Amino acid sequence: MNLSRNFYLWISSNNAGVFLDGDWLTSNATSVSINIIRQTFNTNFFGLVELTQVLLPLILNSPSGRIVNMSSIEASLTLHATPNSPIYDSKPFAYNASKAAVNAFTIHLAHELRNTPVKINSAHPGWVKTELGGEGAMMDIAEGAKTGVELAMLPDDGPSGGFFHLGEPVPW
Repeated sequence: MNLSRNFYLWISSNNAGVFLDGDWLTSNATSVSINIIRQTFNTNFFGLVELTQVLLPLILNSPSGRIVNMSSIEASLTLHATPNSPIYDSKPFAYNASKAAVNAFTIHLAHELRNTPVKINSAHPGWVKTELGGEGAMMDIAEGAKTGVELAMLPDDGPSGGFFHLGEPVPW
């Protein structure tokens, strides 16, 4: 992708996210309230879908539109079902389910737009020192932005409909 010729590049980075479950290791599907699930989905999923639908006509008019949906490794059903994975014991249901829904939207939208130049992918930014990630996180904000920026700047022959972290696929 040549940015000098594509000054009409439209990028939608759907980056809003909340974690309202309480605790990463003690929250679970039977203790989280329906209200917390609704609030989490409203921000992490419904807001992302609504923003994408509003911006999509502009993105489709771009010669190289990109949509980057900020997900999380916590959305990986494969890793949650694998006993030796690093996230196996982390089961905050509202957050994880909302980010898994983001990944489903990514797959569906990529399929729908497969015959356009638009690329749609989900990104796991990593454990980043933000209000959500906390001070114990391993990555600073600049490092956490790398995956999203990489996906926003994909060449025309880049992937669409994937889930990535620092250039590597993340299992669904």
